[in-house]
Amino acid sequence: MRQFKKQLPPGAAQEPPEAEVEAIIARVQPHVTPCALYASYSKSETPAALQELWKSSPEKSLTLSVIAATIGSAVESVIERDALWNSVARESLEQSFNFVEKLISEEAVDESCELTSLLPASAEQAGPLLQALESHKADIIVNDSGQVIPLFTGLRYCFWTPLRGKNAKK
Repeated sequence: MRQFKKQLPPGAAQEPPEAEVEAIIARVQPHVTPCALYASYSKSETPAALQELWKSSPEKSLTLSVIAATIGSAVESVIERDALWNSVARESLEQSFNFVEKLISEEAVDESCELTSLLPASAEQAGPLLQALESHKADIIVNDSGQVIPLFTGLRYCFWTPLRGKNAKK
């Protein structure tokens, strides 16, 4: 519903009944095939094509993590192009990112670090990021028009920074 509410224009009719939302989720869910790829690099190990991302890093960042997540292309063939269906698909994609963020965060804590917020990769960063992740293995590619496909795919990155204070491991 969070994704649906974001798409409503100001003053729009209220949200659909919960039963309708549950019915749409039940129809969409069998076609959702989440897949996520991620990699983490120290500054010196970061592929040359991704070095540009370090310009946006907080001071003292130790590691860069890049993520590509998708819910696959099967959902595209069954999804009706209205706000509610789109919202269910986008929420599924967001859940994929949340899962990977949790995994990376656990790795970071083991290294006495914390993560910055996930940042969206720009269109210019898509090609190098996908190449570094070997995303073709998950059927995530940039088409001839420069669009990342499948449609419900996202690219994000974050940095690991040292923990401060009492949470830092000695």
